[in-house]
Amino acid sequence: MPDTAPQPRVLLTKSFIDSHDRAIATIALALRDAAMEVVLIDYEQPEDVVTVALQEDVDIIGLSFMSGGQVETTQKIVAELQRREVPDLPVVVGGVIRPFDVAPLEAVGVREIFRGGAPLTDVVATFDRLARAYRSHV
Repeated sequence: MPDTAPQPRVLLTKSFIDSHDRAIATIALALRDAAMEVVLIDYEQPEDVVTVALQEDVDIIGLSFMSGGQVETTQKIVAELQRREVPDLPVVVGGVIRPFDVAPLEAVGVREIFRGGAPLTDVVATFDRLARAYRSHV
């Protein structure tokens, strides 16, 4: 029997001041090739991420960090998700993540952290699994 569930909707985002975009573009293409709908944005304020996520009715948020600030920015995004009453929307973080930032990111509720070098198949499978689990509970 064919799967009639809607394809996962993904928001991928990075700060507008971060000019490094090759990795996030590669992830976006891999997710698209796996039949996911992908919204790709640069944000000015962390709250912008949540606004777009709600407007686009996404099932997961992927944050890319290549220039630092990952813990503080992610904390603000998760706090905004809670404030807007969508605390279960999965957040995945990737990029240049220092080892000592992993624990604070996990503590705030990040579902997966990709520190670079992860096979695209693993990234795609993780996004698909988390997005479908979220969609099945909303």
